[in-house]
Amino acid sequence: MSYLRELERSQFQSADALSEQQWTLFHALLRHAFDHCSFYRKKLVAAGITPDDIRTPDDITKVPTTSKQEIQESLDELIADTTRRDVLIRDMTGGSTGSPLVFYYDRDRLDTRVAATLRHNRWTGWDIGDKMAVLWGARRDVSGATSVKTRARTWVIDRRIMLDASAIDEARMHAFCRELRVHRPRFILAYANTMALFARFVRDVGKAPIRPQAIICSAEVLTPENRALIESTFGCPVYNRYGSREFAVIASECHLHQGMHINAENLLLEVLAGGAGSEDGELVITDLRNYAMPMIRYRTRDVGRLTATPCGCGRGLPLLQLSGGRSTDFLTAISGQKVSGIVIATYVITNIPGIRQIQFVQQRADRVRVRLAQGPEWSGEAAQQLTARVRSFLGESMAVDVEFVNDIPSEQSGKYRFSVSTLSA
Repeated sequence: MSYLRELERSQFQSADALSEQQWTLFHALLRHAFDHCSFYRKKLVAAGITPDDIRTPDDITKVPTTSKQEIQESLDELIADTTRRDVLIRDMTGGSTGSPLVFYYDRDRLDTRVAATLRHNRWTGWDIGDKMAVLWGARRDVSGATSVKTRARTWVIDRRIMLDASAIDEARMHAFCRELRVHRPRFILAYANTMALFARFVRDVGKAPIRPQAIICSAEVLTPENRALIESTFGCPVYNRYGSREFAVIASECHLHQGMHINAENLLLEVLAGGAGSEDGELVITDLRNYAMPMIRYRTRDVGRLTATPCGCGRGLPLLQLSGGRSTDFLTAISGQKVSGIVIATYVITNIPGIRQIQFVQQRADRVRVRLAQGPEWSGEAAQQLTARVRSFLGESMAVDVEFVNDIPSEQSGKYRFSVSTLSA
């Protein structure tokens, strides 16, 4: 709780004070990475610089960016030689940006990640002990709580009810309504597109099962149309959130909804110039607190802009407007159930070796095309594993065609479409 108390205090520091803190943390991290991670030592030497050449915040742009592919190919060299590997926490992105990624952090970094999430949750009016329903498509997050003891802890201590949104049809949404009426949570956390699908169902049925105090939407781009639909259906404000497995919560809205406040005490977020005078650009993030496996100037492939006007809430945390990022369509299973693209990203491709980039395209109800950029570890066994996992979500009779490509670029808008469906909703 000490980290949470510090974050509650520091959010109201001036923008200049927060920027100075970020610079101090960045320079210390860069020195550590140069001294203790062979990856960064080689990278900086190749660029003709050392940490001593980075003397002011303006010099940060001299430090080369780091791509997801580089981390995929150099994982061992990124782990600091001062870190005991037996205490590292292994994590993995699902691949909603098209490229799954293994990474590590230590217990202290886990604590700061949790503290930041709690702080951002409190901006909605939520507090520790309040009931929250989680409509999440991630089976590892939902099925991991299947034991009676774990479910009891989740509900009694964490005060959460987990609703498995990995595959959705009318029967499951009726079940969601029943669960919400029984438990009556004051808050809901959900994938943006999943919450919009549920809101559309509730609107058509004619009555919302509960009227929560607030709804947090994350994991996908929240469109203005979906925000309006969710707010009008449930009669409460929607709080947009930008996060990732690599960094946990990155930015969230406060009650004024003037943009998303960046988790600036833990992360340095930069916007690479978009060219032609555009304020939008690719978001590059440095985790200022992960000394076990530094991630410095990491290219997210998401697109946004920093807002110059401060928020009226009084927080000095910079504001982010997200204009392009993870965009997913629902895929349709043989049964007719809708399966979120984020679910496919999280569970279908996790731990399958040799996937550098991937995209799922559905143009027929009985067939899915998988566009795949291979890494060196791709094999026939990996192909069989991929096909089996796709069918476990979409049905055993689903035809799966793999198309090998060199690269899967983002769209002109900056959005990366992990799953694309031309079937009618």
